[in-house]
Amino acid sequence: MFSVVRRRLRQFDRHLINADTQRSATSIVVALSVLLVPVFSAWQVAKSSAAAAEPVTVPIDIPSTPAEPLFSVRRVARTVAIEARVAELRSRLATFSESLPGESCMTVHAETRVVASVRGTQPMIPASNQKILVAAAALDVLGPDYRFTTVLRGNRVGNTVLGDLWLVGGGDPVLSTRGYPPTQAYPTAAPTFLDTLADELVASGVSRVTGAVVGDESRYDQERYVPSWGDGIRAIEAGPLGALMVDDGILLGDPFKPANPAAGAAAAFTRLLQARGVTVAGIPRAGVTSSTDPEVARLVSAPLSALLVDVLANSDNNAAELLLKEIGLVRNGTPTRVAGLQSVVAVLEARGVPTDGVVLVDGSGLDGSNRVTCSLMVDLLESFGLNSVLAEGLALAGTTGTLRQQLTSVPAVRRVRAKTGTLRNAKTLSGFFPVTDGAITFSLLLNGAGVSNQSAYQPQWKSLMDALGTFSETPSTTDLLPRS
Repeated sequence: MFSVVRRRLRQFDRHLINADTQRSATSIVVALSVLLVPVFSAWQVAKSSAAAAEPVTVPIDIPSTPAEPLFSVRRVARTVAIEARVAELRSRLATFSESLPGESCMTVHAETRVVASVRGTQPMIPASNQKILVAAAALDVLGPDYRFTTVLRGNRVGNTVLGDLWLVGGGDPVLSTRGYPPTQAYPTAAPTFLDTLADELVASGVSRVTGAVVGDESRYDQERYVPSWGDGIRAIEAGPLGALMVDDGILLGDPFKPANPAAGAAAAFTRLLQARGVTVAGIPRAGVTSSTDPEVARLVSAPLSALLVDVLANSDNNAAELLLKEIGLVRNGTPTRVAGLQSVVAVLEARGVPTDGVVLVDGSGLDGSNRVTCSLMVDLLESFGLNSVLAEGLALAGTTGTLRQQLTSVPAVRRVRAKTGTLRNAKTLSGFFPVTDGAITFSLLLNGAGVSNQSAYQPQWKSLMDALGTFSETPSTTDLLPRS
C-alpha cells in the first residue's frame, strides 16, 4: 500500500515544484493529507480489529471512473477554495446560533454544504412558511402555466338572458372587483377582475336578465373553515372558503361576510351588471347549474406563476387554501383540503425531501399544529433554486409583500428573497440570499413565547443577515491553482 502512495507522490504534478514554491508547498500539504490520513486510519483499524474482522454486508455502489483524477490538483484546489469561502460564514453562524430560542431551528446551506444546522430536523411551527409547500406542490401538480376559468351560463335570446344567469366558479384564488385591491394592506398582484366579465357581457349586447344571478361553487367541497381554526381566524384571517370567492368573500360596503361566498359573488356580479345598465329581475343566490346550460362568456386568470406572488410575497391565506383544494382535485380527483395535503406530501417525497415529523393541517399555515423542519424548508427551496418560479414569487427584502418594511438595510435589502410567517408563538423566515453564481439557502423558524414581537425577532433576523453577508466570493479554484 505504501509503495502505491510513494509512486503517487512522485507523480504528483512535478511542474508545481518549478512553478511556484509557496503554492506548491500548500498543494503538497493538502495532497499528503488526502493521501495519508485515510491510509493511517485504515492501518489503525486493521491493527485493532484484525482478529475479529467481519465481512461488509451493506451493498456498495462503485461509481464509474471520475472524469477528473482523484489526485488532481484542480480537485484539491476546488475543495480548499470552497472551505475557505464558507469558513467565516460558518464561524459567524456558530456564534449566532447561541442566541436562538431553545424551541427554534436554523439550517443554512452554501456551496453545496450544510454550513449550519441547529435542531435542523426537529419539527417546528412554520406559520405562513407553510405556503412554500403549497406553492411547490402547485407548480409540480398544476404547472406554472395553469389558469383558472370562471364561466357565465344561461339561455340567451337576443339582448336578454331568459331565466337565471349562472356564475360558475373555477376556484380562481384572486377573483376580485376593481374596487377591492386598494383596500388591502398587500394589494393583489395579478387579480382576475370580475368587472371584465361584466364588460364582456354588456359589450355582447345583453341588457336584461329575467331571472337572477346565481353563483355555482360546486367545483370544490363546502368546507368553509379548517375544523381546528379558532374564532380569531374564521372569517377574519381566512374563509369562508368556496370555489367561487370574490374579494376574499367580502361584499364591499357590507359589514359582514356572507356565510356562503358563492351567494356573495352573485351579489357582487349583480351590482356590476346594474352599474352598467343591465336589468336583473331576481335576487342573487347560490345554486348548482345544469351542465346543459350554454356558455355565455368566460373569464380566465393570469398563469399560476403570476398568482404565486399573492400566495408567497403577499401571504394570501384564502389563495393558499383554495390552491390546496385545486391541487387535490387535479392530482387525486378529490377537491378537498385533505386530498390537497396528501398531494403536498407526495410532491415532497418525489423531490426527495425528508418528511419525518411533518404535520400538515392547512395550506395557509394559520393552524398552530402544523409542523415542518428547517432542513425540509432548505431542501425544498434548493430543489427549485434561486432562478425558479417559486423563488420569483417570494417577497423581496425591503421592497415587496410582507418584506416591504422588513430587512430594509444592507446586506439584505433588495437582495434577499424570502417567505415570512407570523403566529402568536412563531416567527419564521425562509428563502435565498443571492451570491455570485448561486445563493445561500436558509430557514429560520423561531418558536416560543414572545418570538413574534418585533423586539424579539428583528434582532435575530438582522444578525442572521449580517452573518450571511460575511460570505466571501474568494478564493476561487483558479486562485489556488499553480501559475504557469
